[in-house]
Amino acid sequence: MTRSYDVTSTFVQTIDADPDTAKEVLATIDPMRSVVDRLMALGLDDRVIWSRTGAETYSLIWRFGPEAGHARIDWKLAVEADSAGRPMLTLQVGGRGSDPDARVRVLRAWLLVEELSKGHAARLAHMVEEYEDEDYEEPEAAPAPRLMAVGMGL
Repeated sequence: MTRSYDVTSTFVQTIDADPDTAKEVLATIDPMRSVVDRLMALGLDDRVIWSRTGAETYSLIWRFGPEAGHARIDWKLAVEADSAGRPMLTLQVGGRGSDPDARVRVLRAWLLVEELSKGHAARLAHMVEEYEDEDYEEPEAAPAPRLMAVGMGL
């Protein structure tokens, strides 16, 4: 997260899973989808633009109205080992406003963004661990279809 933010927070979860498996799980799902769904449940559909801005980064732009500014909230997910070699899931979140009034609104709402992000990081870590705990087996390939000629029986 190289942008300039008015406020940032980082949430770190130790995960009991292989880092490569964790990265694979996060790459195969839309890891931030449930956050978007929760925000849309609040009725933000017509004021929010959501996008994936990189392999592990996501952005939300919240328009406050036609004559008002907007807020930008960025999330970045990472799976890395700590200094002891334990795998860690990290969710960094940063927010900024487009003008002084928007900055005040971002700061006032930051506790909500933090709680949403903190809970989401814990859910993602739990999901990765559940995937790791399952005895996952690749499904067997389905047999190739057989073509049969069928007469018309006239």
